[in-house]
Amino acid sequence: MKKLTMLFLLVVAVAVAAPVAALADDGTAAVQADIAKLKTDVQAKHDAVVADATKLQADAQSLVGTSDRKAARQTIVADAQKLTSDWKSLLATCLADRAQLHTDVLAAKNAGANKQQLRLLVREANLEIRIVNLDMRSAVAKAHLAVVQLRESFHKAGQQGPAITTPPASTPTVPTVAP
Repeated sequence: MKKLTMLFLLVVAVAVAAPVAALADDGTAAVQADIAKLKTDVQAKHDAVVADATKLQADAQSLVGTSDRKAARQTIVADAQKLTSDWKSLLATCLADRAQLHTDVLAAKNAGANKQQLRLLVREANLEIRIVNLDMRSAVAKAHLAVVQLRESFHKAGQQGPAITTPPASTPTVPTVAP
């Protein structure tokens, strides 16, 4: 049974490797490299923003019920500024990667690469990036909710809560590239 499973896995690996090798020969190597770089940068953005959002959320939750509005405001504003600056700086990197990918896709099309294979590569990358971005937006939304709850706790105590701005959860992070 183990030999049959190993043989099956070997056949599947060869079947998957053959089209990938053919794609590299079709002039799509630059497109694949751009996609890999874009995915890496999107993941780096995700990791940084989720870490910042998690810190903001934890700080906001720990400050619920406190009476020191000034300290709470300083903490929350500092966390929110870090989140926003990381979001914007890493977004610029991802947008530059996306523009390079678009240029290389056009060059590959003009060089005679298989348009269907290019479309498949780009579509798959877009879907993977959307999943990562949705997870990132979810973390930012949770942090925003924690800040709203902190403000609500101050309002219940008769004080004005700290006002901050975070990147909106609905802001597009990396636009899709038309294949």
